[in-house]
Formats: sequence, C-alpha cells, structure tokens
Amino acid sequence: MTSVAALLVFLTAAAGTADASATPTSTPTATATPLDLGALVARARALHLADDPGWLRLGKWRRTLLGGRESQVDGREFFLAKDGKHDPAAELEATLAGFLDGRPRATELDDPACRFPARLLFLGERLGFDRSRLPPRACPKLDDYLDRVRPKGVTFVFSSYYLNNPASAFGHTLLRLDKTGEARTGKDAELLDYGVDYAATVDTGNALLYAAKGLLGFFKGEFKHYAYYYKVRQYGDYESRDLLEYELELSPGEVALLAAHVWEMGGTFLRYWYLDENCSYHVLAAIEAAAPRLDLLRYVGPRVVLPSETVQALFRNPGLVRAVHYRPSIRTQFEARVRGLDRAEAALVERLESEPGASLPAGLAPDRQAAVLDAAVDLLDLRNARALLMGKDPAAALRRQALLVRRAALPVQSPPLAIADRPELRPENGHRTLRLGAGGGVAREAGAFTQVDLRLALHDLGDPPEGYPPFAQIEFVPLRLRLYTDDRRVELDDVSIVEVTSLSPVNRFDLRPSWRMRAGATTVRDAGCDRCVAGAAELGGGFTAARLLGALDLLALAETELLYSPRLSGTDGRGVRAGLGPSAIARVRAGTAATFLAEARWRWYPAAAPESGYQLTAGVRLHAGRNLSLALEGRRTPEDDEVSATVFGYF
Repeated sequence: MTSVAALLVFLTAAAGTADASATPTSTPTATATPLDLGALVARARALHLADDPGWLRLGKWRRTLLGGRESQVDGREFFLAKDGKHDPAAELEATLAGFLDGRPRATELDDPACRFPARLLFLGERLGFDRSRLPPRACPKLDDYLDRVRPKGVTFVFSSYYLNNPASAFGHTLLRLDKTGEARTGKDAELLDYGVDYAATVDTGNALLYAAKGLLGFFKGEFKHYAYYYKVRQYGDYESRDLLEYELELSPGEVALLAAHVWEMGGTFLRYWYLDENCSYHVLAAIEAAAPRLDLLRYVGPRVVLPSETVQALFRNPGLVRAVHYRPSIRTQFEARVRGLDRAEAALVERLESEPGASLPAGLAPDRQAAVLDAAVDLLDLRNARALLMGKDPAAALRRQALLVRRAALPVQSPPLAIADRPELRPENGHRTLRLGAGGGVAREAGAFTQVDLRLALHDLGDPPEGYPPFAQIEFVPLRLRLYTDDRRVELDDVSIVEVTSLSPVNRFDLRPSWRMRAGATTVRDAGCDRCVAGAAELGGGFTAARLLGALDLLALAETELLYSPRLSGTDGRGVRAGLGPSAIARVRAGTAATFLAEARWRWYPAAAPESGYQLTAGVRLHAGRNLSLALEGRRTPEDDEVSATVFGYF
C-alpha cells in the first residue's frame, strides 16, 4: 500500500467513516481511472466550496476591511495558487490540481497530498471523490507523525498565570492530542500524548524589544508538537503553574482533521501578535478548523484575546467540554504535603532539604518519617527543578538521591496525595475581562464629579474573586476620566499601559518577595503640580502575609516612582520628580460577596518641592454575581479629600 493510501486509511478509520467510495481499501495503482480535474472544479464551484466555513478556516482566511479575504498565514509555502493568500477559490482549485498531479517531486513536502492532508480530507468528503484514484506517492514524514500521535481525542489545556514571564502573565493554552487506547495505558499515560501549541519564535532577550516586537507582530508564530510530559515539566515543575485539562467532545472525524491540520500548520508561520492573534487565538482557530460546527472565536477579542476567555468560549458551545481534570503543580503538591505536618515535622523538612543525612527523632513513627521525607523530596524538587533536569547542579542531584535512598529504606507506603480541584479558581467561572464603570462623587475642594472607567484586561485585587489567582493583579490599560460639574472640566484621573501586582505570601519554605510595577500617567494632587497630568512609572518590592485570621492579606513595599510633566516642580526645579518611600496594602475578602481594600503610601521627593507627599485610599467592592460590582471609595491627598461610587460591569 502506498503512503498516501495508508494515510487515508488511517485518517478515515480514525474518523469512523464507512463510506467505501471515499475510502481506499486497496492500493491505488497507475491503471486506476484518473479523476477528472475539470469535473471536480465544476462541482466545487457549484457547491460554493470556496466560501464554505470549513475551507476558509483551514486556510485562515478572514474578511478584510474592504470586504475581500486575506489569510492570516504569512508563509508563502502554504499557498499553491499565486494569489492564494487573498483568493480562497484560486487556492482550492490549485489544491485540487496538485492532488491530481502525479509528477515526481523533489521532496515530500513539495507534494500537495503530503503537505496538505487536512485539505485532502475536507475536499474528498465534500466532493465525494474516490481517493483510491489519486496518483500514488510516498509521505514517510507524515506517516511517522501520524504513527507517533495516533489521535483519538483532544484536550484543551490551560496553564495558570505566571507573572515572572511577560509572555505568560495572562496564562497560556495549548492542545493535547490523546492517543488511541492501545497506545495509552498505565498510570499518567496521558503524559505520553502529544501537546500542540502556537507560540512566538523569540529572537531577542531585550525586554523592550520583546515588548515592541510582540505588540507589533514582528515575531514569527509557529505551531509545534512535542511529548506532553515536556510541557507538564515546564509549567508544573519549572514554573509551579497548575494545569486544567478540558477534555473535548469531538467526533472521530474532527479529531483526525485536527491532527492533519496541525501537520499543515507546522510547515508554515504566521505573524505573532501578543494582544490578539496570539497562542490562545490560534489554538481556538485550530479547533474551529477541525469542527466548523463550533463558534469559538466570536466569543473572544477583538480587542485582546486572553487565555481565560478562550476557556470561557469553550463553555459557550454547550456539550463541547466533556470533562475537566486538574493537574497540580509541584508547589501545590508540596503545600498539600506540609499541611499534614506539625511545626516540628515542618522544621525537619526544611533541614533535610539541605542536609539529607540529618537524623530524625528516635520517637518519630515510621509513617511520620515517610511523610517528612516525602515532603523533603518535593521541597528539593520545587527549589531545584530546572537545575536537576538540566544536570546543572550535581550537589542537588546527590541530595535528592540520598533522600530517595532513605525513603526507600522505610517499609511504609505513602497514601495517595489527594489534592481537590478548586472550581472557584477555574477560568470558566471568572468574570469577563473588559471592565466598564460609571459613577460619581464629590471632592472637598474640586466639588462634584461624574466619572467613567475602562479597562481592557484582566483582573485587580478587588474584582470578583472567582476564576482568578487570589494573589495577583494584572491590568492592561485601566483608565479613569472625570467631569467636574462646577467648571465643566474633564480630567484624566489615572491611566496605565500596564499594571502588575504579584503577591507571594511568605512562609517557612517560601521567602520570595512580592512586587508591583506600573507605567502610565496620573493627575498629581499636591503643591508640586496641583491637578496636572504627569507621566508615571513605579516599581517596588516587599513581603506579603496572607490569610491572617483567615481573611486578611497584608502587603508592605518599598517603592520608587518617577513623574514627569513640564508643569511639575520637580528635582532642582526640573519637570522630573523622583520619589522613594513605603506603601502598604490591606485586603479582606468576605467570601465572594465583598472585598475591602485599603492602601497607604508616603513618598520623599529629594530636592523637589514639596519634599514629601502621601495618598490614602480605602473602599469596598460589593459583588452581585461575577460580572457586576458596586465600588465605594474614599481618597485623601495633600490637596483634597473625596468620596465616590462606581458601578462596574464586566464584558
């Protein structure tokens, strides 16, 4: 059997198709009656296949502002027609011609039947032609891919937020192609499945260049597939990110088409746009291409496409998500282990991580010794995951081996580590990320005002808590405008390009600092420039104490800020003012119903007038469900006091 015949038998068998006319059951031969290209083209035109959503999605063609179509694919090798990027009809007809052209090719990927198996499946099904009449050809690379992947199901994977990497600050999504049953047996067998994602090929380590290229589409975006355990190791161990796995209800034919589409996309590239045409966008687009019955992309963007919203889009298609599985990170596993230890046992874990030969108390029962050693191994893995895998820390590897030897010497079986899923943290249960607000208030000096709020994404410390990490604030373009009633003056109260707050609760095992940064502009309210708008940048670090008395979170920071305005009385009379000083944030959550927030900040302004300043804010957010909140807030500055009320809607 020739390679293409084998491919078609495999894919059609995976699709569960019983149509003998569409499935080769024997080797195509040179004596088979060739297909008539003219007849196939005429039938495709009669069926308007070039306008079929399935065809358009396979080629990533989208409507342009002028009404035409343009493919989002930028690699020229993806198109067989001269203007295939803009003409899906010409590309369809060129594809049919390529399938029927039996001339020898220089390489396998020069052969359209080997290069475009998803198109072959789609056109064969829609046009109903006998694929045994195709010219014989060999596709060993494609055959090898399908033999390794063996797709039977598809799982959508969400990796939680990782604020230490800008590319993953909003989370990340990928697909898992689940193997057929006989290739997928044993505990954690899904680790041997294949992961598929779309990501930027980064060519710079410069943070500013990275941001500019990502925002302006200067990176190549490429589809890649790899063993799933590689991504579990990267996300779950290196970065301590929990994974949520959404098993999708796709037909066998849709699964086969998705696997073939991934192969097609792996041979080209698209321009990567960090805000919209990003990893999450194209992962959803791949599912849509395999299952045109679904509407996924309509529920995200167009302003910003976020991983959390792509998860929500899955649930906007009833019945698409069959099951949800939770895969805890190494940090979550370790925290679960130490919760069962008393203070003395926890101290032993800390010591054993650095001194694996340290003695254990003579009276410690074997099951408690096992629990301590299990936790010590996890702590060592948590602190040294990347170095251990890369072989960059032989000392850590020796310590780990010593702990494992001690653990193996204990004739005690550890109970399964049961870590319950937390539905309240699943992104599908969270609020939408575009936030609009309207309200008003009164200031002691400036008088009454109305105000409007806008935020493109994502979540702050006072928003409805469900669906988001409890100790992270990530906001993209939060904006507040005010109209003062007395003098009809419009004021930009505050705007940020980006604002991030990362809280890392301090405990015996984790002394990571918390940090906060923002870049934008704000209205200054002190004698240095009363009510002038100044560019602002802030950066600070400190420590967090979490869940005090069960509900109180406290953050203490040392911060620096830089303000600029031509009107500002800054350092040595210039328009630039540097500030240094402490800040503190207190937060109390009353379940999902309300959030109380208070912040105090003081700044010293060297060689500027005034020499210092402060700001105090306090308020409460009352949540009516996950997409509506009422915010009541008070603010004191050196020049004014004010109170306000705002209704927030999340869209």
